[in-house]
Parts: sequence; C-alpha cells; structure tokens
Amino acid sequence: MDYRRVLGQIFPNKNYYCEDTYESLVWWETDIPKPTNEELCTLYENVKNEWALLDMRETRNMLLSSSDFRVVSDYPNRDKWLIYRQKLRDLPINWTPETPFPEEPN
Repeated sequence: MDYRRVLGQIFPNKNYYCEDTYESLVWWETDIPKPTNEELCTLYENVKNEWALLDMRETRNMLLSSSDFRVVSDYPNRDKWLIYRQKLRDLPINWTPETPFPEEPN
C-alpha cells in the first residue's frame, strides 16, 4: 500500500511524516487523532482503482503524445499507427488494471 499517497490525498494539509510503512508514520496533528492502519487500508481500498485509472490515463496520454508525429500523411505504416492510437483512446471504455496497453506497430 502507498501510505504517503493515501495520507497526501486524505490529509493534504496535515503535519505528519511517513516512509513506506504504517510504523514509520509520525503524526504531529493535535486537532485530529492519528488514523489507524485499518482506516488507512480502507481508504486505500476505496481509491486504489481510481488512482489506477488516473495513472493509466497519464501513461496513455504520454503514449499518444509521443506518437503524434507518426500519423502525418507520409509516415511509413501510418495506418498501423492510426489503429494503435485508436486502441489507446479506447482504453478507458473497458479498462481494468489487468488490461495491457496495445503494442506499438513495427
């Protein structure tokens, strides 16, 4: 679990220090109690799929941007690149974390 990411989203303006374990969490806030490990795990379970979708979209957008030049009218294998890019655009429709990204054309 990514404790820092959970804490950063749920408690963005609170004072704490955390490495990558619950045991490393130092909570300096006095207005609210330190969240339990179980609370943080529950929060993580609630947002992990949303984060995975955001991460996928970020990667997909980077792949689209990096292949823009390959769809100019005189680029070799342009049609294959157009199909690849359409597959990238279609990813969010039926995407799950197990869905692989399409393979780039040769």
